[in-house]
Amino acid sequence: MKFNVGFYDFNADTGMNFQLNRFYSMGILDYEEVKEIGQKADDFEKWISLFTEKGKEEEIKGNHLKAALCYRAAQFYTLNTKEDENGHNLKRELYEKCMEQYDAHYRSVDAIQYVRIPFKNGYLPVYYVKPENPKSVIVLHGGYDSLIQEFLEFLVYFGELGYEVYFFEGPGQGEVLMRCGIQMTPHWEHCTSVVLDHFNLNNVTLIGVSLGGYLAPKAAVYDNRIQRVVMFDLIYDFYGAITNKMGEKKAKFFDYMTAHPRNILWKWLDKKLNENYFMKWLLGQGYAIYENVHTPCEYFNCIKQYNTRELSSHIKQDVLVLAGEADLYTIYYEDQLKALTNARSVTGRLFTKEECADHHGQIGNVQLVLDTIMNWIEEKTNGEESGN
Repeated sequence: MKFNVGFYDFNADTGMNFQLNRFYSMGILDYEEVKEIGQKADDFEKWISLFTEKGKEEEIKGNHLKAALCYRAAQFYTLNTKEDENGHNLKRELYEKCMEQYDAHYRSVDAIQYVRIPFKNGYLPVYYVKPENPKSVIVLHGGYDSLIQEFLEFLVYFGELGYEVYFFEGPGQGEVLMRCGIQMTPHWEHCTSVVLDHFNLNNVTLIGVSLGGYLAPKAAVYDNRIQRVVMFDLIYDFYGAITNKMGEKKAKFFDYMTAHPRNILWKWLDKKLNENYFMKWLLGQGYAIYENVHTPCEYFNCIKQYNTRELSSHIKQDVLVLAGEADLYTIYYEDQLKALTNARSVTGRLFTKEECADHHGQIGNVQLVLDTIMNWIEEKTNGEESGN
């Protein structure tokens, strides 16, 4: 598949525009299709309706991948709510429609294999490709509220280049959350070790996408079978990056409030946050994804745990740190590089607007970032074949 290049003004809302570009970048929808939806989606309800209808149209045509992406886009901004009186839950129903279409497409690709590894009271889904005489082993995972299927073209990309590649979902992600009910904790080393054990993997490159920029390094601290770590992108301080974007006064206010969970102002703040659809959606995502999070105060205190400030000095592997100039997490780019004091090697790449790759996850030029990762892996492994 050919990834689309360019970051466009599809919608006036910054968040919606980023998501539209994210879906466009994968090369599944063409420019005019995304532009049309972007121009009409003037609120979240309209977004959900437009993408749902587009999904139905593509499903009827038998365009499984397009249908899946559209159902996923609709499901993305749907609120996490309980079942209604008729037993319906729109977010869950859209997820299942999305998965049905993804399965119809990817399960027919002979090179891609799928397995469920037992984990806690559920399982970890893993898609993988295992060519003959692979160059080396790559293990990938996503981040916050990600679906493995959204990134399966990454697996195809590395597989076609001769790598043995495994892409898994962990707690709080995709099937593990939606079908097994297992929520996310900061202890990512637990699920990663289960995947490495199951396939008997060693000398691994671990790539963490988005919030995976924290999760992958966390796993690497505890497992020396991981020899190379890619922060795609860096998450040096999840909470700090978000509050920094609020401005100094609001950031100090949130620092104070999160330190005083019983402050009476939380009732007022909770009400104010829930009056805004985006914030209601954002917090609802957090309540669904994170373990033991039910209030705004618990949410903001929870995300404080997701930082590499405290673990970077314990990382001893080769590390690749990726960032985009326009990404809110990039304020910590230099801090992240300096914090890796005991890493075997540290390589950083800051992507620019001129490269159409300056946003989170290098949305706008996915091909460039994948090529960057591949070249780095080649350099660090010297093209050695896998011992697995």
